[in-house]
Amino acid sequence: MADPDQSKLIKCMKANALTLSTVGAVVSGGFMGAILKSNKSSWTERERMYVQFPGELFLKMLKCLIVPLLVSSIVSAIGGLDLSLSKKVGFRSIAYYCATTSFAVIEGIILVCTIRPGVGHESARGHDVGNFSKTTLTTDTLMDLTRNMFPDNIMRATMYQVGKH
Repeated sequence: MADPDQSKLIKCMKANALTLSTVGAVVSGGFMGAILKSNKSSWTERERMYVQFPGELFLKMLKCLIVPLLVSSIVSAIGGLDLSLSKKVGFRSIAYYCATTSFAVIEGIILVCTIRPGVGHESARGHDVGNFSKTTLTTDTLMDLTRNMFPDNIMRATMYQVGKH
């Protein structure tokens, strides 16, 4: 017969499987990142691309989910309010959006004027690029196909396709 404490533990683990899986994935990802970073040999661009690929797909899927979830939750929350309160919330939301966007634009302009990115950097205009050949492997094509299967923007996915190589 099973030990009562053991059955409670199994029941608790089943109830919290998603949380435990998430914590386990974060810890294993941290260990994997530390191991890969401590590797003393230099990585080629192709090796970096192969290691980044799963994370890139995960982030694309998250980006694809964020906007529909936010819009639907905002619409449902505002739909539950009375009319006078929803006007007030709508006005405050628009004011907040305009204020934060204006702040971001002003901050960007100030930083560009202060830092002056690209000044002093040689451009490639005068260099010969006529003999440039690009090798595309089968894995590149398959990875691009997989990237197109998981769009980060649903509307953009209807018009464009991803092609890194």
